[in-house]
Amino acid sequence: MKNIKHLVDIMVENDYLIQDNYNNKEDLICIQEELTTLLYQYIESLNDKTIDKKELLKSALKDGFDLLDSDIIIFKKNKIFIKLFDNSKITKVTDDEKNTIANRFNGIDEDILSSFYHDFFLDTQHKDFFYLVAKQFVDIYLIKKKINNNTYENYVFSFMQSIVKEHLLDLIESNDDFIIGFSGYIFRIHFKEVFDHVASIILKEISLSNSYMIEFLNYYALNVVVLNGKKYTVPNIEADNGLRWNVASMISIVKIYIKAEMTIIDMQDNINELKEKAKELYIGNYSPLEYNSSINKKIKQISQTIDQNIKRLNKHIDSLDQLKDKEQRDVLANDVKLMKHEIRDLIKKREKLTSNVLEQNNIIQYTKIRRKLDSLLRYEKREEKILAQNKNSYVSIKKSLIKALTSKKVLIREVI
Repeated sequence: MKNIKHLVDIMVENDYLIQDNYNNKEDLICIQEELTTLLYQYIESLNDKTIDKKELLKSALKDGFDLLDSDIIIFKKNKIFIKLFDNSKITKVTDDEKNTIANRFNGIDEDILSSFYHDFFLDTQHKDFFYLVAKQFVDIYLIKKKINNNTYENYVFSFMQSIVKEHLLDLIESNDDFIIGFSGYIFRIHFKEVFDHVASIILKEISLSNSYMIEFLNYYALNVVVLNGKKYTVPNIEADNGLRWNVASMISIVKIYIKAEMTIIDMQDNINELKEKAKELYIGNYSPLEYNSSINKKIKQISQTIDQNIKRLNKHIDSLDQLKDKEQRDVLANDVKLMKHEIRDLIKKREKLTSNVLEQNNIIQYTKIRRKLDSLLRYEKREEKILAQNKNSYVSIKKSLIKALTSKKVLIREVI
């Protein structure tokens, strides 16, 4: 209780950082980043390992704002939001309505869920949310528990929604009624995205020769199965053009495609690292080779000018020796003096440029990095070509698999 009181005191002392009617919505409160940071800093300073820090913050927020069980707390990256939610907006679903459209979102109006979704969920912070849901489903139910195809068909959607709900609980503090309704809502609108991830993960597993996954997919080539005295047609892994994929042909293409894809991903770190190393050797916007080339070009131009000026100077000196008229000699002598001064300036300018030429070590170092980088970029281009050559087939396989994974066997008749 002491810790809860201290957290509430922090909120009271910094109430100017609490914004009511956030975004002109009477039911929305925003705790600004500065106050959120203060709350987290206090919680992190507690050394008691028995304290559930997240639950402690939730309790403090509930006490500090006199929240009802129906109110919703949303933890964003830098802020905390409180959505005041009226339980009367939830329509209680009767037992008779459990499997009807009335229970689609646990009795919560879709407009309410849509508004909540757009206010708090539709941003880059949650871009990996549905990949993580799909990954957890595959890891738990397919890889660890190795459920059979019948169990998969009967329970996949409830398993998925349960995982969505679990992930939401890390982001949102609310009662079960709302969480269940909202998890159903976002699973429905991200249905294709979730199964796109599931299919991608399964295909990666068969590319690694996962025997269970291969057996799991072999089910879709059976055409007909008999279970508990009933005969069913099984969904096929079939493309829109009618082409049926069998597991053997899938594996051959998927292995090539995913190997190329993973190789490119793995190479990116090395490519980026070499690019950074090369960039560190740049002089302004010029690579060491470009920089030295530019300076050497200027040195060459100055040297040519010096040579031309020396030739002119020698001619003037020869003419000076031959002139008898004092006035003419004085004019020519002055020209010789100016030309000598100009040549000295050009020589100094050339010496300064020469001193700016990069040492050979820099050039060697840059050249080595460039060679490695060029080699990796050529290799990456080859892998991208392999990827492009197999992309249409891979996409066809994945789309066909998604269709099979989201379909169910169909009863033909009872077996006599």
